[in-house]
Amino acid sequence: MVHCDWFTIFSLILPIKRISFFDMPLNKPIEKRYFSITEVAKELGLNASQLRYWEKEFAVLKPRTNARGKRFYTESDREIIQQISWLVKDQGYTIDGARKAMKKRKDVALAMSEEAGHAESKAVDAAALLERLQAVREKLMEWDQQLG
Repeated sequence: MVHCDWFTIFSLILPIKRISFFDMPLNKPIEKRYFSITEVAKELGLNASQLRYWEKEFAVLKPRTNARGKRFYTESDREIIQQISWLVKDQGYTIDGARKAMKKRKDVALAMSEEAGHAESKAVDAAALLERLQAVREKLMEWDQQLG
């Protein structure tokens, strides 16, 4: 009879790449994947009934449900709800108007970020940037000559 320890047995059964306890980052916080309807409603300042209504009205909003019908929202669901809330409450859209606007979700997300002041310009004017860099270079070269 051949003597084998448990590690040898499991190493044959499990995939070849072994992940040890030390490979896991210990300082990384655990991130939730799913949120209850009350968590999402409270975080966004809405009612749970509003969220249930919006699920019926907006096809893009589809939270997961368990066998009992309890809703579980993902991070992308929360982003969709924020966009709907921004359209309906802040911008004054009707439900029908918000539904049409949500078909162009990228535009809504961009408008939200611009209003919040977090918009980053995607198209950088290369010529203007090059001019600024050249001006800085010239200024640095002047200082270098002045100092010695």
